[in-house]
Amino acid sequence: MRTNTNTPTLWNNNTTTSPLKISNWIDDVFEDALSWPRANTSGFVPELNVYETDKEFEVSAALPGMSKDDIEISFNSGALTISGERKMKQEENGRRYHRIESRFGKFSRSLPLPGDMVDQEKITAKYDNGVLNVTIPKVKEKAAKKIKVL
Repeated sequence: MRTNTNTPTLWNNNTTTSPLKISNWIDDVFEDALSWPRANTSGFVPELNVYETDKEFEVSAALPGMSKDDIEISFNSGALTISGERKMKQEENGRRYHRIESRFGKFSRSLPLPGDMVDQEKITAKYDNGVLNVTIPKVKEKAAKKIKVL
C-alpha cells in the first residue's frame, strides 16, 4: 500500500482524505484530459445574452475585471462584433499562485443580426459593473407591427 501520495484514494493512510477531495481530484483529471491541448483553451470567452423587443435588439456581455477602454464594438455586414482582451493583473508581493481558474486573453464574439432591420447609426453601448449592454435599434419601417385580430 502506498502511503506517500498526493493522489487521494480510499486506500492510503492520509487521514484528511474525504469523498469531496476525491471528487475534486476526479474533476481535475477529466478537466485536464478534456482541455488538451492547453494552447486552445487559454482564451477568455464572454457569455452573451440576446433579447429582442418590438423596437430593438439588446445584447449584454459579462466582462468582469475589464476596463471599457479594452472593449471594441463594431457592426459590419449584418454582424455585431464585440472584441477585446481581458488581462491578468499578476501582483507578486511574495505570492505564489497554485491555481488560476479565471480565463484571460483576447476574445471576439460575433452575432449575426438582420442587417436590413438595424439602424446602425443609433447603436449605443454602456459598460457598468462588469456588464456591457449594447442596444441596437430597429429601423422604424421594419420594427414589429401589431396586427389587430378582427
